[in-house]
Amino acid sequence: MNWYFDAWKRYAQFSGRASLEAFWMFFLVNCLVSLVFVVLEIFFQITWKIEALYSLFVFLPMVSLTVRRLHDIKRSAWWLLVVLIPAIGMLVLLVLLALPSDPDSDFGHYPQNNPIL
Repeated sequence: MNWYFDAWKRYAQFSGRASLEAFWMFFLVNCLVSLVFVVLEIFFQITWKIEALYSLFVFLPMVSLTVRRLHDIKRSAWWLLVVLIPAIGMLVLLVLLALPSDPDSDFGHYPQNNPIL
């Protein structure tokens, strides 16, 4: 759970690096929280508002973590624009985010299983 809370603490930090584990653990927890909201929406018709608010609330931490993850694989934040390519853009970004860390990156210290670097 530390990975999740660390991303919230550094929600506006777009410099530095984020490890592979830090990114995917935050992503997994967000998917689980969204899944809970979807299940609640099935049973109670007003929870979509909570899900929409949560999605807006988590947007900035997810973008900053994604930028730091891109830095970890020696890519600039401009690679986020790849999602604008229809059909394959998100897939390309997910593949990039799944690449192993590059210890020689110019964007800061090598995170190596330490989310706070």
